[in-house]
Amino acid sequence: MNGYDPDFLGKDIPLPMPSFSPALIGNVLNRLELRDGIYADYVNYTLVMNQVRRSPIFAALNIDQTMLKSSARKRGWDLDTRIGAEFQLNNDYYAANPWDRGHLARRSTISWGATAREAKKASDMTFFFSNATLQHENFNQDEWLALENWVKNLTLGEDGKITEFTGPIYGEFGRMISPSGRPPAETPAAFFKVVCFVSKETKELDVRAFILFQDREALADKNGNRLFNFQRYQVTVSEIEILTGLDFDDKIYEKNPLLFNENEEKQKRLNIPEFPERIEVDVPEEMISEEEVRDFSVDREVPIFIAAAMVNATGNDRVGEWISIINLSNREVDLTGWTLSDMRRPRLNLSKALTQDKRLLLPGQAVRVQPVAPMMLSNNSGVIALYDPPSEQFNKGRRIDRVSYTQAQASRKGVPIVFNSRQEGRLDPN
Repeated sequence: MNGYDPDFLGKDIPLPMPSFSPALIGNVLNRLELRDGIYADYVNYTLVMNQVRRSPIFAALNIDQTMLKSSARKRGWDLDTRIGAEFQLNNDYYAANPWDRGHLARRSTISWGATAREAKKASDMTFFFSNATLQHENFNQDEWLALENWVKNLTLGEDGKITEFTGPIYGEFGRMISPSGRPPAETPAAFFKVVCFVSKETKELDVRAFILFQDREALADKNGNRLFNFQRYQVTVSEIEILTGLDFDDKIYEKNPLLFNENEEKQKRLNIPEFPERIEVDVPEEMISEEEVRDFSVDREVPIFIAAAMVNATGNDRVGEWISIINLSNREVDLTGWTLSDMRRPRLNLSKALTQDKRLLLPGQAVRVQPVAPMMLSNNSGVIALYDPPSEQFNKGRRIDRVSYTQAQASRKGVPIVFNSRQEGRLDPN
């Protein structure tokens, strides 16, 4: 089977699969049936298995957008006999619970080839339990799916070719699944993706790296106080290496636009608030490219909040949408020159949206902004950010608050979303 090709992006950009730290290498499954003893090759991708956790350590994928083809979904999942049943989680672990069989190598992204028959073979090859991970159904069908769609529809590449590395991350206090008569299995605390492509702008290798948390408490995050607190972050490759024990090729490390180690010159020039960098990305427009100036966030310092939003209004959406801003400080706040953004369209200037008397918010006072054009509040999912007036130092203004909402929340027609609890920019999931 033609598994992962390290020269897929070009002979001059070889991207070998990651190697393993001393702490991880003892967990790597080694069997005579596998290539070089460890690599399980499938059509368009390759897996390495963790013999202790009975799940993939990572998958390495080649994706050709120009050859993607729709294929009928295969019925049922199979055990890969090369790996052995004792080193895979079978269907018992996904039955009668909220855990999905989360593809690492996504079916519709791997479904490519010169012919429809080749694409169908590749699609079918994703239905092995070796390619499945325990993903919470809400995470698998929302946060993870959104990033998968971004990769599949990537518009930054020059020739439609993408190399991707993806896999689970486990925490210190993992949650266990214990099917009757089967040994328990630990659920991943997060998942990573490292996406590599040749930039249509620079004609050079470009990289985006992500961590998607599905259980932050399991990673002992001091801010995590919910059982499942889903969030996507664009991160450094170094952070993924530390959390996984993998070691990526130097070219991948060098082309990631975020910084792990302190750099005083770039910190000042690019408004980098802290190291290592970790940036929320609930919509693709929030992703950072090389040399891009970051939002300067004072979310935790200025007690002015986006309190609620009518995202899916009854009747005319464009007229019925509104956003409520509340002042929870102990002083008056003048909103003149402040802006609201959906991260995709031109910002809404509150000097134009509000009359002068409504721009002055007293302590404890809220104001409703309606309509919100030129913004649009998506009924799928989205982000709303509030900025103070531009200045010489911050030409886009400082980010005062940021909230996000899911498709499930936006689906409730005529019901406002109340942002009453935040964890790193997210709202109360209930």
